[in-house]
Amino acid sequence: MAFNQAQTRTVRVVVVSLALVAVIVLAVAVVGGGIFGASSQASDQGGAETQSQNQASADEGSSSGSGSSDAAITMEQVDAQYGQATDTLESQYEADPGAISLSSLANSYFDWGVAARSCVEDSDDDAHVVDLFSKAIAHYDDYLEEYGSDNSVQVDRAIAIFYTGDHDTAISTLEQFVSETDDFGPAWANLGMFYESENRVDDARSAYEKAIDADTDNSYGVKDYAQARLDALDEQVAGTDSGSASDATE
Repeated sequence: MAFNQAQTRTVRVVVVSLALVAVIVLAVAVVGGGIFGASSQASDQGGAETQSQNQASADEGSSSGSGSSDAAITMEQVDAQYGQATDTLESQYEADPGAISLSSLANSYFDWGVAARSCVEDSDDDAHVVDLFSKAIAHYDDYLEEYGSDNSVQVDRAIAIFYTGDHDTAISTLEQFVSETDDFGPAWANLGMFYESENRVDDARSAYEKAIDADTDNSYGVKDYAQARLDALDEQVAGTDSGSASDATE
């Protein structure tokens, strides 16, 4: 199934909100770890299912922003694939500046960063990932300055900030966004994930509840996702209470 530009932006937000259910469970268990990502570059010409599969496989290979030597793809391969695509987009944007070409360029750096996170093996790789997300942020900034506010761009920008390791700024960025635009479910869902990764469970729960309120018809898939996270938090609390009760009886 193909998507036009507007539809692709919507799908990116859905992927951002839904792709890392398994990863966030691990992240909560270790009180850290990876958060939302966006779709792969190839998915701009494909459908939501392909995007989700590509993103999940990329982030399952990462923990706290780093990958392992068992990764199926190397950093060199990622750079070759995404570097070539991004160079093409850079050339297209220089030849014909516009909203679509600029947002595509920003998304390309974002997607490159997400893919690179699964291949990190040393500090140089970490720095490379931060550089890629920093370039994405710079292009998102250019977009927002040139074309004004865009909800999806704002959310993607906050996620990119999170992936640079600056969690406090990422959180404050989305907190500011939702204080001004409180009816965009994906922003609340991402904020909930940010909170959850920092073990701010009560704040995460509140954000997920607001995500549900903002996406009552589940148009972004946020309602289902946020409810799943709330259920998971309830199960974690129940498991903790059960363990405490068992310890008390021994």
